[in-house]
Amino acid sequence: MARSIAAHSKVDAAFASRAGLLKGKAVQLRGKKFQRASAPMRRKAPSKSKPITLKADATLDDAIYVIVSACLKHWQANLSAAVNDKDPVGTHQVRVALRRLRSALTAFKKYIPESQRVWLNSEAKWLLSQLGPARDLDVFIQELAKPVAEGVSESAALAQLMRAARSAQGKAHTVAARALRGTRAGRFTARVEAWLDGHGWRANGDEATRDSRSVTAAEFSRRFLNKRLRKIKEEYADVESLNVDQRHELRIAVKKVRYAVEFFHAVLPHRRAANLNEILKDLQDNLGHLNDLSVAERTVGALVNETPAGLERRRVSAGGGTVSAWHKDAATAAEPKTVKLWRKLKRVGSF
Repeated sequence: MARSIAAHSKVDAAFASRAGLLKGKAVQLRGKKFQRASAPMRRKAPSKSKPITLKADATLDDAIYVIVSACLKHWQANLSAAVNDKDPVGTHQVRVALRRLRSALTAFKKYIPESQRVWLNSEAKWLLSQLGPARDLDVFIQELAKPVAEGVSESAALAQLMRAARSAQGKAHTVAARALRGTRAGRFTARVEAWLDGHGWRANGDEATRDSRSVTAAEFSRRFLNKRLRKIKEEYADVESLNVDQRHELRIAVKKVRYAVEFFHAVLPHRRAANLNEILKDLQDNLGHLNDLSVAERTVGALVNETPAGLERRRVSAGGGTVSAWHKDAATAAEPKTVKLWRKLKRVGSF
């Protein structure tokens, strides 16, 4: 059923007004375009994002609409799996979609009024925070602890750790599902849809708005990617000397550039974009070993704190120590390849 923007909170009405969506009357939302989190959901298998198609002559204004729409569709396509089935893949894909949305908002920062961008970004960040514990536990169980536990099948400590992790996983997915079908997430979905329908980023009618309709997506993407790549190469020049926190920051920066390549691949030189995307993916995966170690240590710490004092807690702690040590060794073993991939990225030229 169509809903009026004016029916929402004062904050949302103010956002809609700043977006240029309230012009003396309430704006009605098309109820069928995107699935509402609060509405009954038809069960659907989780799915990855679909390739984004931009026409060769697309403007930046076109790109904002197409790319943000794609992020929202990706997010909505995985709601059923995340909410109804509490599927780890569905929850992960919702998180990927929200991260891609935040990355797009950053890329288009100059062309979106600050009040809109801050609100959209803060809501996406809040929803990500509700899904984060579930994702950490999914990764910990399936990718980090399970391989170690299977290799040491007689370990009482690892068995206790897995039981504690699975119990926490169920609770975390309940929290995530509640957030995804809650009022705040539903309101956020409606807000993004209304913003897209009304091309809210044009609200100010200023120079940035005029630029977004005259600059081509191809021109913007080359300029943006060249700037990002140059910044990464300068800030993280000597990858071998970076500490753990700096390498984590590098991984995030690499991921954002990779998202941008995927957003604009249709208007970029095909071979060069494909080659860069492959290098970025490999580097991101390799740097991910350090992230795995961080997730393992953070998750084990939380599980130990949640386990009653005594033998069970000691076993959870011991099992966690085994898992963390295994992934610390994996991160160390990945070091030579990380350096090799970094040097390969540094050789990539401009678009």
